[in-house]
Amino acid sequence: MQEFIDACFRGPTLPASILLIVACVYWVFALLGALDLDLFDLDLDVDVDADAPGHSPADIGFVALRFLNLGRVPLMIWASVFALAFWSASMLIDATRTYAGGGEIALAIARNLGLALVAAKLLTQPLRGKFDVHEPNPAEDLIGRTCVITTTEATDRFGWAQLETGASPLALSVRATDGNLSKGDVAEICGYDAEQRIYLVKAAGNVEARMTNEARIPNDEGR
Repeated sequence: MQEFIDACFRGPTLPASILLIVACVYWVFALLGALDLDLFDLDLDVDVDADAPGHSPADIGFVALRFLNLGRVPLMIWASVFALAFWSASMLIDATRTYAGGGEIALAIARNLGLALVAAKLLTQPLRGKFDVHEPNPAEDLIGRTCVITTTEATDRFGWAQLETGASPLALSVRATDGNLSKGDVAEICGYDAEQRIYLVKAAGNVEARMTNEARIPNDEGR
């Protein structure tokens, strides 16, 4: 056991062992509920053409980080995989080797870092997108669908509508774009104003659908 401990904390294996210990301490606190998984997450949502003019080296660096899956999986998961790969490479290659000086140790550390980066990229590749938070019923997915006016009328200044989703219906703030709509009218969603968070609607012209949906609308006079 003492030989194993000595091998972990000498030469090129020392920084790898320290990094792995830090990762393990983090996960202990995370399991105890003291730290969140996304505490140190990075926002690297950039789209840069490396050959296009006008981009700074920092932009190109962000692209390189995203290539390694940083920003595409939670940072601490990526860092933990990297730390384990760094430590494994250091122990497998350098645990029994003796290095003459600091230069050789630095080259060995650089080699192990490179191997760990490749391993982290490959091992985290299947995790891309697994931790993304998807907003239910995003506005762009509602465009083209039909809803039913629930207020006395919907105008270019005011109105509410109900959209069936298969679960709980959505109450939408709407504005009519092509003439006023009355309660029970079936309207088609034709746009979305993200700044005001309102949906733009126009008459769908489906009388049968109107009659079917009219029976579902509560008998109120407005919102």
